[in-house]
Amino acid sequence: MALFAVLIISGTKVFCADGSAFKAPIANPLEARIGTMVQFGTKDLRLDIGASIDVMEIMNDSASGTLRIGTDFMTYTRLRSEGNLKFPVETSDYYFGVNSTYNFPESPVHVRLRVAHISSHLVDGLTDSNSTFSAQKPFVFSREFADILFGYTFGIARAYAGATFLWATQPRSADRFIPQAGVDVRIPITITMQFRAGFDWKMSGVNGVYVTQQAAQAGVFFDTWNGRGLSLNVYGYNGRSMHGMFFNQSDSYVGLGFQLIW
Repeated sequence: MALFAVLIISGTKVFCADGSAFKAPIANPLEARIGTMVQFGTKDLRLDIGASIDVMEIMNDSASGTLRIGTDFMTYTRLRSEGNLKFPVETSDYYFGVNSTYNFPESPVHVRLRVAHISSHLVDGLTDSNSTFSAQKPFVFSREFADILFGYTFGIARAYAGATFLWATQPRSADRFIPQAGVDVRIPITITMQFRAGFDWKMSGVNGVYVTQQAAQAGVFFDTWNGRGLSLNVYGYNGRSMHGMFFNQSDSYVGLGFQLIW
């Protein structure tokens, strides 16, 4: 609160905004989303609930660029369908942290730094008829980390690259350096429709053995009001699971779903 007061007195803008100096990578699974996705060929679903909100604008001019500070609160939940609108929750990951985004003046280069905590938990939907976690035993999964991405926009596309650095992790078998790269495209179709697609690549290590994590997303965004609306998407994922309780297991699927964009 003291920081907010100093910034207000000094003339710094403090606000909530749906834009950012660094737009969230489209396909990266660990981004703020509000939506759900059904995986083809399985009974699994994913439910994402979260937001990343800019709360301070430190600078915004042609000489200095745009610098903002924000906050992230997200959950990533895996469910399964048992029919009749019954969706037992199997596992959920909780993410919270702060971020800073900067757009260099008169330049297509921009950068985002996030400092965050994530933890993962098994939920009662994964138990058997005896209320026992028979297929997967619960354990403590917790990470504190920083991730940094540099982006470069050219026309309708944006390429980005960076890495995540874990400074605290349980279990300790997770390797502490995760490189990342990807590309996004945003192509106008009409005034209120836009095609959006992305591909995200990571290298995730467990006990020194690194494998790729590949995620893809493509869909159409319908702008229903002032840049807000609905996005219908196809999703793809292959690699180590994004869910912490299964961090050392492989996951591969194609899915269909939607997101609310605000």
